This record gives sequence, C-alpha cells and structure tokens, in this order.
Amino acid sequence: MTATQPPYRCALFDIDGTLVDTVELIVRALDHTFRKHLGVQISRDELRRTIGLPLHRQVRLFDHLVDFVPDHRAMEADEIAYYESHRHLEQVIPEAVEALKEAKRAGMRVALVTSKNRLELETFLPRLNVNGWIDAVVSSSDVARPKPAPDPVQVALKRLQASPSEAIFVGDTIYDIQCAREAGVRVIAVGWGAHPVEVLRAERPDWLFEEPAQLREFFESLRHAEQEVARVGIPTAGE
Repeated sequence: MTATQPPYRCALFDIDGTLVDTVELIVRALDHTFRKHLGVQISRDELRRTIGLPLHRQVRLFDHLVDFVPDHRAMEADEIAYYESHRHLEQVIPEAVEALKEAKRAGMRVALVTSKNRLELETFLPRLNVNGWIDAVVSSSDVARPKPAPDPVQVALKRLQASPSEAIFVGDTIYDIQCAREAGVRVIAVGWGAHPVEVLRAERPDWLFEEPAQLREFFESLRHAEQEVARVGIPTAGE
C-alpha cells in the first residue's frame, strides 16, 4: 500500500472472537450440547478448535463417538437456547468495534461475514449495535459452502460490488484465513479469539495483530491516508 494509491475499498469482519469475545460462551454451549445429546465430554481445546465453523457442522463433528444417529436439529436448538440464556457472558471488544467504525469513516464499505446462521444473528445483531456502520451481512445460511470455503467472502464482495483486490478480511480463526485466501482477499488475523497466535501464524496471514488496539490503529492509518489523498487531490485506484 502506498499513500498515492490506497487499494482497499471494503473491509470484511468476522464476529465471534473478533468483534465480540464469545469464546467461553460458545465452549460452554457446545459442552452442554454434547453432554446432553451424545453423553460425551469433549475437551475444551477440541471445542475451541471447532469455533469458526457453522453450528450445523459443529454438532456433527463427534458423531463417531456414539453408536446412534443424533438429533442434530435438536442439538442446534439446544446450543442456541443455552447461548441465549447465558448471553450476559458476551463481551464486546470495544477497540475491535472501533476498528470497524474507522474502516467506515475511511469511506470503506463494511460487511460482517460470519459462521453464525440466520437464526443466531436475529437475536445477536441488535446487541452488537453496529447498525448504520455496516453495508452487508453474510451468514452461513446465505451460502452453500460456509467457511473455510471462499463462498461467504465471495458473496460479501458481490453485495459490496467490490473485487478481491479491494478487500481486507479480519478474523480470529484458521477458517477465516483459509476462506479469505481462497477468495483472493488479503487477511488480518487477530490473536484474541478462538485460535492461538502460533496456530494463526502458521497459516501465514498478511497481518497478525495480538491486541485490539493494533487493529484500530491499522484502520485509523487507512483513514488518515484516505484523508491525505483527498486533501492533495491524488487520484485513487481505478480513477
């Protein structure tokens, strides 16, 4: 990126573990679900590794541990019910949300790209309180192949009328990195979510930030660069 040709025109943000600390709550909800429906207890580390996948895949991951066919719809419903009844455990990450707002202030189009399904989002989004700051939302219900396939990012780019080279994706799991890379989008991995920093680093993201303040500062710098371009009248990419 140079000051004379800032290439980024849209920012895509994951939700769980990126904008909101939901890791502990998701682990508890999954643990409750697997113990109730499968009669098994999965280690916390294994449960954390599933975060970033859509719920309909998560509830099927341990079917091999039982000798019956689980009721996956009931499992999904129970996971969501447990999550909602304990939603006070959610912790919005203020500087990460501020980074999203900085992207918008920089003139970027902003989308949420999440493995949450449509039902989960209906109750969750009002609590995130970013209405007016986002231009599109893509859930796992909107695509045939959710993360780590590239489909969610591709749908977001289509809705934002942007090309892959114009976009940055921000996420906290290897599934986010793989999804973005397959879609041809550069990716920022954040180290305060579900997957450890060393696991993220092994996936070779374009940037890796360990603190939310670093993410906010990154988008702040893009906003300042955009303002400088506007001030001196330098043509931007595509003009």
